[in-house]
Amino acid sequence: MSNDLRYAIRMLRKSPGFAITAVLTLGLAIGANAAVFSVVDAVLFKSLPFPSPGRLALVTRLIIRGGVRVDEDLSHTGAVWEAIRDHATTVDVALFSGISARVNLVTGDQALLVMPHRVSAGYFRVLGVGPALGREFVGDEDRAGGPGVAVLSDRLWRSAFNADPSVVGQTVLLKGEPQTIVGVMPSTFRSNVDADLWTPIRGSRTGEGGGNNFGIVVRLKDGMSWAQAASEMASVGDAALTRRSFDDGTIWTHSLTTVQQGLAQGLRQPLLMLWGAVVLVLVVACVNLAGLQLARGGQRGREIATRLAIGGDRRRVVRQLLVETLVLAVLGGLAGLAIGAIALKGLTFLAGDIFTTWGAVSLDSRVLALAAAMTVFTAIGFGLLPAFHATRMNVQATLQAGSTRSIAAGAGGWTRRLLVATEVALGVVLLVGAGLLLRTFVHLQTLSPGFDPRNVMTTSASLEDARYTTPDRISQLFDDSLTRLRAIPGVAGAAVSLGLPYQRILNMPAQVVGGDGQPAGDAQISNLTYVTAGYFETLRLPARRGRMIDARDSSAAAPVVVVNESFVRRHLGTRDPIGQRIRVASQVRDIVGVVSNVQQRGGFNGFGPIDALPIVYVPFAQFPSGSLRLFHTWFSPAWIIRTATPGGVSEQAIRQAIASIDPQLPTTPLAPIDAQRTVSLAPQRLLMVLVGVLAVSALLLAAIGIHGLIASGVAERTRELGIRLALGSTVAQAIRTVALPGVVLTVVGLVVGCALAFGAAGLIRRLLWGVEATDPLTFAGVALTLLLVSLVASVTPALRVRRLDPVSLLRE
Repeated sequence: MSNDLRYAIRMLRKSPGFAITAVLTLGLAIGANAAVFSVVDAVLFKSLPFPSPGRLALVTRLIIRGGVRVDEDLSHTGAVWEAIRDHATTVDVALFSGISARVNLVTGDQALLVMPHRVSAGYFRVLGVGPALGREFVGDEDRAGGPGVAVLSDRLWRSAFNADPSVVGQTVLLKGEPQTIVGVMPSTFRSNVDADLWTPIRGSRTGEGGGNNFGIVVRLKDGMSWAQAASEMASVGDAALTRRSFDDGTIWTHSLTTVQQGLAQGLRQPLLMLWGAVVLVLVVACVNLAGLQLARGGQRGREIATRLAIGGDRRRVVRQLLVETLVLAVLGGLAGLAIGAIALKGLTFLAGDIFTTWGAVSLDSRVLALAAAMTVFTAIGFGLLPAFHATRMNVQATLQAGSTRSIAAGAGGWTRRLLVATEVALGVVLLVGAGLLLRTFVHLQTLSPGFDPRNVMTTSASLEDARYTTPDRISQLFDDSLTRLRAIPGVAGAAVSLGLPYQRILNMPAQVVGGDGQPAGDAQISNLTYVTAGYFETLRLPARRGRMIDARDSSAAAPVVVVNESFVRRHLGTRDPIGQRIRVASQVRDIVGVVSNVQQRGGFNGFGPIDALPIVYVPFAQFPSGSLRLFHTWFSPAWIIRTATPGGVSEQAIRQAIASIDPQLPTTPLAPIDAQRTVSLAPQRLLMVLVGVLAVSALLLAAIGIHGLIASGVAERTRELGIRLALGSTVAQAIRTVALPGVVLTVVGLVVGCALAFGAAGLIRRLLWGVEATDPLTFAGVALTLLLVSLVASVTPALRVRRLDPVSLLRE
């Protein structure tokens, strides 16, 4: 074996071009697999970073229709929480919040926007991780009217408090109220929210608890089984439902799901699809290298024949060739780890907070084990078949001919052609998937915004603050800050709204009512937002009917709303919307205007990632005052500023205008409104880019395979081509003869690949919007691209025929 290893290294040194190509090809394929597997493993498979993670679960609400589970939801009402908290005997339970907006933290002379996570007493105990300093919340602190307390993350403790060990017991101003710091979590602690601090949630049946806005995590008690716990969740949780069965046969019930499965619901399919794509690239790389090995084995025919002629055993020669392959695979695996580390950094950078998990993403021992397994797999995958082919020869004929023609053209010819066709077929699958994702992204990216986004900047601030609990105080802040903003030279308009286009905003039921206030239709979920006067003018959101919201819509005026065209189409059909009345936000309001649709973040009820959702615009002065504090817990109002020219107003001027009204109100960095679309389409962009890169890699590998096949064909058929030219064949005819197999193999691979892609496209149907999984334009584009690439890859090496000298060849 030692001799085999030394000989393998010596032979690879003699073929540096082949060795470098093989190592880089394998390194890229293994590196891509290692990077993607790191994310897949962290999100879907790796044990959570908590003691006994197998005893943790999330309570889930199952939706069953016809005896089949059709969906599940992890959000619950306060009634379900109280029922499980008070009656569950098989598990310890804790509550955590769903969405939250950033809040204001004032410590010393600095005002910060920090991300909170609201949790119940016992949350850290259920997870099994206690604070590094101090303690967690107790029951008296997690109740209405309880004292204000907070637990800091290690990150915030270090950045805002300089890692002061005496921070426990200090008082800070959080959300405008004094809060006592009672603990600091360890640096290794991570939860499902990338939080800066934790505060008591104080869950109840009212307010936030009146809807499905809570998550419940449980830890199985000693001596209990998951079957017992799931049965108890069904009986206890179902008893708290106001309605369990529906007329269409749908049934709601409760059960348990692992924390990992629950939190990765929306990521499972895209991640597995991405992993499947990189595995395909690895297979294509192995197929490509097997073809290169076949060609190299043919070139070494005289060497191998000599070894066999002087008594070498065939198994001994096969072992020698496999050792060479193993050396290449090991080098490729080492290169793959280096490439994987770089690729993982790029992947996490592109993903942003999409892959926020309970555990860190890294190249750990599990990834190293996978890389080692892939190294062995690739060594066998692309080395065994060429090794056997290289030793299947007529030794006497090979030595007498002094050439490799019989070996390369005979033993390996059809095998190489089959491998090239396989490369093309697998490349088609990846290219079709990438093309469909590209078409989806382009469709979403080119949707009409419905307004003029040019020169529009936005910033936001948290009003979940004790200083802003009344509509009058908030109205004064809005009026004064907008007056200051509009006075800045270069500002063409300014307004405030609860949310922005391309964001997900408040979902509320809206119902058309008659003149007597009685329902005239079913209540349907719509988006709801408050706006100040000047909102539509600032965005240049065109009016389709009626008027806009303006200064006349005060709290003393008749309640009014403006709706968009999507709302009219969904709720009113062909009826004239102006003057129609709807019940929304607990009040009957008159529709006074209709505006064009804007794109909002969807992803529910059949809406796309961004879509023209039905929207109801309510004047801020007429927004229900009792709900403001709750809604500001979930959403932060945004200041929208239109400038007369690009960059005509500095961020500092805008910040100073708002700070002059409230110096303790931190704002987010100023950003163009188009940045919201970028954030909303981040998952689609990530998938498109990654699958696109993998598809292009497969396309290049297929091109290399075709090029290598034709190039070796020219070398193998040199004397034959010389005879053809001597007998009167034209150069063009000779080139066509040599290049034609590459095009034919591409067509065969295309036919097989399109059939495979047609079946595989259904797997990504849920990721597509604005394009069908069997989109003929995508399939046609992939076919045309591959044909063009194969034509170039086939003709380029075939052009060497022009340099052949028939007379010299015949003399030889």
